[in-house]
Amino acid sequence: MKNMSNKLKNFFDATSFCVIGASTNPLKPGGVVAENFAKKFPGKLYLVNPRGGEHELAGKKYPLYKSILDIEDTIDVAIIIVPAKYAPKALEECGKKSITKVIITTGGFSEIGVEGQKIQEEMLEIMNKYRINVIGPNCLGLYAPKLGYDTMFLPESKLKRPKSGKISIFTQSGAFGAAFIDQLYRLGSGNWVSKFISYGNASDINEAHCIDYLGSDEETKVILVYLEDFKNGRKFIEKTREISLKKPIMGIKANRTETGAKAGASHTAALSSNNAVVDDLLAEAGFIRVTTWGDLEDCVLAFGTQPLPAGDRVAIVTDGGGAGVMASDMVSDCNLKLAKLSEETQKKLDESFPVFYSTENPIDITGSATAEDYRIALEAVYNDPSVDSVVNLCLPCIPNLNIEEYIQITKEISKRKEKPFLTALVGGNEAIWGTEKLLEEDVPCFDSPGRAVRAVGLLTQYAKFLERHNANESPLNQQ
Repeated sequence: MKNMSNKLKNFFDATSFCVIGASTNPLKPGGVVAENFAKKFPGKLYLVNPRGGEHELAGKKYPLYKSILDIEDTIDVAIIIVPAKYAPKALEECGKKSITKVIITTGGFSEIGVEGQKIQEEMLEIMNKYRINVIGPNCLGLYAPKLGYDTMFLPESKLKRPKSGKISIFTQSGAFGAAFIDQLYRLGSGNWVSKFISYGNASDINEAHCIDYLGSDEETKVILVYLEDFKNGRKFIEKTREISLKKPIMGIKANRTETGAKAGASHTAALSSNNAVVDDLLAEAGFIRVTTWGDLEDCVLAFGTQPLPAGDRVAIVTDGGGAGVMASDMVSDCNLKLAKLSEETQKKLDESFPVFYSTENPIDITGSATAEDYRIALEAVYNDPSVDSVVNLCLPCIPNLNIEEYIQITKEISKRKEKPFLTALVGGNEAIWGTEKLLEEDVPCFDSPGRAVRAVGLLTQYAKFLERHNANESPLNQQ
């Protein structure tokens, strides 16, 4: 396992890229990737198109080389975007050019059956012959906004790109990766992604290399994963066990069912594993396994913005009794506890509110609540050392609540980042508007009480894992 991360590190250290299959058509994959690098990449860019000629991108003219062998300069990484039947020749020429790092985004290999498998096996022979490290085939490759890397062949008019942040993602499925990247663009500020790796059929680079590299990457504070199978499960679990003590790792391991396994086999040529065994191994290694798309977005909001809790004691503030009950049920479901408020906090609440407010946790300030009532209740529980996390629930349709004042109060408390503070706004137009205003500043806000509590549960699950292993220094608490 020594030096395993170097395979990927060398890709991310590249200062020159060559697009093999560059197109002058801006809508074709080779045209999109060429334009991505021309606009964003500060290093050297070379384009290969067998027709030759010249192509202007981002105000600069680039020669179109008929072969990569015609380029005299040294090239760090080649991106192959040609039909599968031409890919072996392109890879062979990369080997002759002494290029040892190649990204193959083209599909049509082992995932389509026998004919594609033959082509992939031919390429494996070339890879071994020239000692070439490959990401792919059948993938999106790399996206790293801070570095200017973008091998995603979907145009920005269709796929929006999030800006630089502290979350890194690796995915076996390119389609999943594309959709989630697009989703992160519109989530809050959009400042989320450090590194994105889509490795497809994993002919060489696989999940073990990804977790190892991102575990050592200082700019990655949170790791998000989508897996269908394991190419090197033992090393992946070993590295996850080591890295999860330093930074949170979470995501979806698909192929949980026989139906999912069949779908995966036709997608990325994935091989299924016994789900119960996989679940136990991942949990023991500190991998936080979720099952839905919504869970992944909630992970981004929680782990991307919040510190870890000191314990499992949760305080709930709400203006609707039903929302408080729902949240309380989820507290139990997530192995959390309703905090017993300190005498000082209880006294402050009792003195501040009318008798028909319920001042025991969950605190229900009822449909008569004002923004100032929220301030008093939220600050009281936030400052209470008996409370580890706060869930702030609001149904803004009540008559006396000034939603703008409530939003400002929520922002102010959230910015303290002394303990997890998660909000759910439930309802129609005002709730939607308020959620958007909070997310603009990456204040985590959800559309249901359950999602907010579930996010607290995930944070607490990871905090307990660190505590069990006497590893309490998390990058989440170094914000």
